[in-house]
This record gives sequence, C-alpha cells and structure tokens, in this order.
Amino acid sequence: KEIEQRVANGGSPAFEDEQKILAQYTGWGGLSDAFDPNKSAWSNEYSQLKAALSESEYEAARSSTLTAFYTPATVIHPIYRALERFGVKGGKILEPSMGTGAFLAHGHVGSSDAKFYGVELDSITGRISKQLYQKANIQVTGYENALLPDNYFDCVMGNVPFGNFQVNDPQYNRLHFPIHDYFFAKSIDKLRTGGIMAFITSSGTLDKKDDRARKYIAERCDLIGAVRLPNNAFKANAGTEVVSDIIFLQKRDRPIDHEPDWVQLGKTEDGFAINQYFVDHPE
Repeated sequence: KEIEQRVANGGSPAFEDEQKILAQYTGWGGLSDAFDPNKSAWSNEYSQLKAALSESEYEAARSSTLTAFYTPATVIHPIYRALERFGVKGGKILEPSMGTGAFLAHGHVGSSDAKFYGVELDSITGRISKQLYQKANIQVTGYENALLPDNYFDCVMGNVPFGNFQVNDPQYNRLHFPIHDYFFAKSIDKLRTGGIMAFITSSGTLDKKDDRARKYIAERCDLIGAVRLPNNAFKANAGTEVVSDIIFLQKRDRPIDHEPDWVQLGKTEDGFAINQYFVDHPE
C-alpha cells in the first residue's frame, strides 16, 4: 500500500529491494484458520488481518484460501523446457490465475520478444504481481471479467484453480464445467491456432467418469502429452497433498472427426480406473 501511494503521488513503482520483500509473499492458500474468529490458536493472525486489510481485501483473501496454492520451481522449470521443445520461444504468453507470478519468476522463454499477460482475482496478490513484473500486462480481476482477445496468444500456461464450483461467465455457463475445466475452455478460445497450452490441473480433468470436458477439449485441441505428478509435489509450497497433472495441448484449426483414446478411461493391471493415456503410457 505504501508503494501504491508513492506511485499515486508520481513516484516510482517497487524498487529492487522492495521487490525482494514482496516476492516472499506466497498467498493465502491453506490459511483458512487465520480467517476464522473461532480458532483461538490463530487469534493474533486474525486480528492482524482484520486491522491491515480493507473489508473487500479481507473477503477476497479469505475466499482464495481454498484455491491459491502456488507452484514450486521444480515443477515450473520442466514445463518451460517442454514448451521450448514444442517451439514456444517467445510471443504472447498468458497466465490466468497467476498468483504473484511463479511462472514469470522462473520463466526462461528463449526470446527477448516474449510479452507476458496475467490475470489474478485476489486484490493483494494481483497488486503485488504488478510490482514484481512491471513490464507485464496484468489485470487484477476474475478470469471471467478479464479483457483479453480471442485467437491471440501463442501460449497459455499456469496452475489453474481446483474446485467443484462453477464460475459465472455467460459465454461458458452452458457447459456447467467446474472451475478447472472452465479455465481450459476459456483458454482454448484465447489461443491462436497452433498455440500451446500447458496447465497444471486436478487429476479429475483426465480421470473423472464424466467425459464432457475431455470431449470438449479433444474437439478443439490435440493432446501433446500429460504427466501425473506425485501427490506430494505441492506439499512444501502449499502444505497440501493432491494428485495433479500437467497437460500439454495444441489448438487445432478445425474440429476433429474422431474421438481420441484419451477422452475415455481405462484400467490399470490392478483394476484402477484412470485415463486411457496413462494406461497406454505408464512411464
């Protein structure tokens, strides 16, 4: 807030030493207890938050405790290496639900003409990302409200929010997709033909019995490949154990005329139902 006040008065955005402090912020994921007045062990943190944040900031922070889990560098670096092999060496790159920009922080797109765009719902988190990445085009709003052109981006990447709730976006409400699958649907439209998507998502995207989201994606994109992460991949950063996948897709120029195998589930030798892609590619 001090930096924003300085900028409002005609001063400079965050200096390097201030950016180092801001970069230590890791969001509100997993901190729901700090927003609960009935948790006596967290009473000091609760009081500090109520005093430091405005009412709207407080509500935005509290609502992000279930979804704001940030991505460790050990996961981000291999995604960039893969993207470079797929030909993403610059261009227009979008990260929806960017947090404070973990992907930007560890990015090494091998071209100086890379232009980064980001979207972050939480007010404090988004404002910090603006101070950390002052040359990026960052919108502090929900993805459903972001002003972004269709068929424009060379790459869309990130760690999408997980959850069994829907985002109110009139253009996509008819699909009734949970939030993580909604991010796929909207991002496909943002990609140019031939553009690449690299998303970390809940294993439910590939594994759930309901195949509507997979059919929707498969009609519009080719699956380049997918990687299932160990369930402790986010434990150190986010304090959570969850089964997640990295999915790489390439937008097609016309609808596919057959349904690829990865739309359906298969069974492992032990009888577990998982996506057919992982049955075919256990490695």
